[in-house]
Amino acid sequence: MSVREFELYHGAVLAKILRSDKPVALRLVETKPGENWSTYTLNDAVSLLVTFSKGPRPISRGNGGISWSFVFSVNQLRQMNPDNSELPVWVAMVCGRKSPADGDMQVCLLDPEQLADVIDFTAAQQSLTVRNPKGRGQLRVFKGRKETFLVPQSRLEKWELPGS
Repeated sequence: MSVREFELYHGAVLAKILRSDKPVALRLVETKPGENWSTYTLNDAVSLLVTFSKGPRPISRGNGGISWSFVFSVNQLRQMNPDNSELPVWVAMVCGRKSPADGDMQVCLLDPEQLADVIDFTAAQQSLTVRNPKGRGQLRVFKGRKETFLVPQSRLEKWELPGS
């Protein structure tokens, strides 16, 4: 059986959760393959949607760096929508590369409140941009051309996973 591309990026997020510096007692990881290939239920406490972009672009202003664009499909927006989930929904955006050897990759973890601030869950399509400026410990999240908030690069590793 071959390894599919999304499995590599999703696996990176799950490995970061399980191999963090703090002990994690992950009791349940569940998916609904027929419905939600991108969402995982963790510890019966949270839903985690994982998405990835593997096409970074250079940032020409300031100190440079790179940025990734994430375009959310109707299905992903449905999975993120708090009205469709009994659990709080978090989103892990994997800022990837075509190959891990091509350079630095990051995971930008957004909490339910941040999602509610920037996403219209009923739209046909939504997009966000994540920028990683050189020499910074924070990722910058943009909706359109407006910076909406900063996310620490270490947020996923330091996440206090509910139910652990």
